[in-house]
Amino acid sequence: MTPARPPAAPSLQAALGAGVDPLGYARQLLPLHRSWSEGARIQREVRPVIARSWERAQGRGGESRPLPSGELAARQQENNELSILGELLSDRLLPMAGQAENQLVIADGEGYILTVLGPRAVRRQSDGIGFVAGARWREADVGTNGIGTAMAERIPVQVFGPEHAREEQHAWVCTSAPIVSPATGMLTATVTLAGSFRTAHPHTLALVSATAREAEGELLRVHQLKLNELRDAVDHPADNYVLVDEQYAVAASRGFDCPVRLSAIGGLHEGSVWVRGLGAMHAAPVPGGWMLRPIAEQTVLELCPSPMPRAVIWVGSERTEVPVNSRHWRILQLLARREQGVDAAGLRELWQEPVTPVTVRAEVSRLRAKLGGIIAARPYRLTVPVVFSE
Repeated sequence: MTPARPPAAPSLQAALGAGVDPLGYARQLLPLHRSWSEGARIQREVRPVIARSWERAQGRGGESRPLPSGELAARQQENNELSILGELLSDRLLPMAGQAENQLVIADGEGYILTVLGPRAVRRQSDGIGFVAGARWREADVGTNGIGTAMAERIPVQVFGPEHAREEQHAWVCTSAPIVSPATGMLTATVTLAGSFRTAHPHTLALVSATAREAEGELLRVHQLKLNELRDAVDHPADNYVLVDEQYAVAASRGFDCPVRLSAIGGLHEGSVWVRGLGAMHAAPVPGGWMLRPIAEQTVLELCPSPMPRAVIWVGSERTEVPVNSRHWRILQLLARREQGVDAAGLRELWQEPVTPVTVRAEVSRLRAKLGGIIAARPYRLTVPVVFSE
């Protein structure tokens, strides 16, 4: 008989279910918070997402002083993606914020609060805990909180009452969701509904999460329009090429099986470059991006042992230096000696302690990410000639 599969974990985990008394639940959480804040082991009753945050925070954070008004205004004006999303976020969330006596808070990709909207009474209360425009609310700044924990986890999060690291935040519930840019893969913003913990409801998490996904869809739509404009504005070569925008997102290509976004060690610059998955390319700037075309210049990997281990990728006369740690250095040395390649089991001899093949593969994966397409897999092997410097 096939055993029944356990139910899948919900993609969204609200802090408390519908109908649960917020005051009673806050009282249950207080001893758990007190135990952690006094240095004891985090108890099993703490929700996993909060337990992970408490482990990262290792305390309650320091002081988050707001930016000077000039720096705040510059951030607000220079954030192009949030200027696109401001109206959408307000339309979707501000009515809910007003009805639920919450405020709408929008932070940028670094955790700086740029916008606070909502009932004046709620805003006066948030002023008292430094939850204001210009303040930075990462976990490292103020401990576990909606904005910082959503940033760290890259998932929608609801932080309730005593789940917050700092006691002055225990009267609050903050429901936050990250917004990731499709153009760069980087965190663009975190959107939050925040108010009294007595207003906590699971529907708030669903609404904030859905709004964040809609915002990402809008950014994707705008980005696709810009890629189309770039593709139409540039003359395409008759031979093989790859056209990318300024964030290395691929707008058009011929003769290459390209990912959505390219990775170039050290970034693109005019001249010869090494691009992961493409190899040696000539990069030429075009309005709004780069035109990449294959070149026949030989690529060589130079391994330099001192004063600090580093790998240097030479494409013709162009060099790109990549620092490596001691374990990655040993991996490169072994691969240089084994031209035929080596599997994960063969690399285990480099570890002094017993390790699993999974650990070895993870370490090689990190090294491959550093060196682009220099290391092939199955078996692991170097794809370019190697020289050792003195």
